[in-house]
Amino acid sequence: MRFLGIFFLVMGLWATSVTAEEAPAAAAQKQQKSPEQQAMDQLAEAGLRQALKAIQRSGGLYPFGMIQSGDTVRAVGYSGDKEDAPSAEEWAQGLFMQLRKIGKEQPDIELMALFRLHEITAENGDKVTGVWAQVDHRDVRPWVIFLPLLKNEAGKHELGDMVYYATEQPLFEKGGE
Repeated sequence: MRFLGIFFLVMGLWATSVTAEEAPAAAAQKQQKSPEQQAMDQLAEAGLRQALKAIQRSGGLYPFGMIQSGDTVRAVGYSGDKEDAPSAEEWAQGLFMQLRKIGKEQPDIELMALFRLHEITAENGDKVTGVWAQVDHRDVRPWVIFLPLLKNEAGKHELGDMVYYATEQPLFEKGGE
């Protein structure tokens, strides 16, 4: 129930159409991105939607990955018994290594992403929880996206502004690694 606000916010975002003034700006921004970057954005959006659905359903998120080859997208997650599951942090580290191995062994995989809950300390010292996503394309630099889940005055969570930054830890092993 504590993430019910996220559900309504996400539903509101899906129901809100782009206004006539916003459409040309969005199209221009999309044209500035390479096809690889656009594909990374699409995979990130799909994974973030799934992460928010999981949070809305259960109040939490166990790390998962997504891999894409052509138009085929597959999820990669923990498949063992819940009682035997490692901590989310341990699984995120193991999943990172598993995705690297998949990328190395399967050259047809073009995109990979890893999604998990993450907590940061804001400038004011407050702890902020959000969805952390690392998205990598075999041919371009990987990105990390952080989508904060902010408590409003009513105590409900709403989506903050996404933060994008480049990372030096690719999911795909680059030459010499």
